[in-house]
Amino acid sequence: MRMSQWAHDMFGQRASLVRECVAEALSVAADNAREAQEVARTDHLHPFGFTLMSRKFEALAEAFQDLGDVRIVKPGGSQHELVVLDGTLLFPFRYAKDRAGSVMSARIGDGRPSALVQALFNRFGPEPRMRQLALHDVAPHAAPVAEALGDLPDDTRLVLIAYAANAHAGLLDAWWGEAELLDRLGSLRWHHCEEIPLTQEAAALTQGDTAAAFDQGALPSPELNPRSAAPAPIPLWPEAAGGA
Repeated sequence: MRMSQWAHDMFGQRASLVRECVAEALSVAADNAREAQEVARTDHLHPFGFTLMSRKFEALAEAFQDLGDVRIVKPGGSQHELVVLDGTLLFPFRYAKDRAGSVMSARIGDGRPSALVQALFNRFGPEPRMRQLALHDVAPHAAPVAEALGDLPDDTRLVLIAYAANAHAGLLDAWWGEAELLDRLGSLRWHHCEEIPLTQEAAALTQGDTAAAFDQGALPSPELNPRSAAPAPIPLWPEAAGGA
């Protein structure tokens, strides 16, 4: 798949390498989660969900640890490490467990977004086209955002990595782009979204599945206009078992 102008603008000459590393990391995380599910010998999907919840962050950090201009940060109150690549923060999340829905209607998480997620959007996401929720509506009793994100520059850019996966088929598809957080349900408005080609191994696992239609195609990328940090609360990561 041809590299887009958006990807070149974000990651420069190594955009292709970054995309390949993301695809490989997601594939590794999904495979590890499937292995955990098989070893557990249970019909409940908690082993898959818990493993994927952690491994998606760990595998990304492992994939980029040897590249230049990479920072691995662990925000206060979070047990997961985030990859910041040349000023771009990569945030993976599972938007679906199958291909029944479109990534364009994705929600970030199964419940209310955490204050940390909200802070990432407020500080590093694209200029919103719609008014965002006030941070106190999400987590009014959490620690200030400065404690978790204060050491990241204000011009850091947030790139979302949305993927579909389940314990039976593993990694189904993956997308990346920029979006704004719309409401307390975690709804997104994509400013730009495009598919990430899967690795050969991951593609083989999903061979025979019907690809999800994506009528909208790649959306135009707006100019980023990072906003300064505002005081905001930060909770622990609230992802539920099986909802990684």
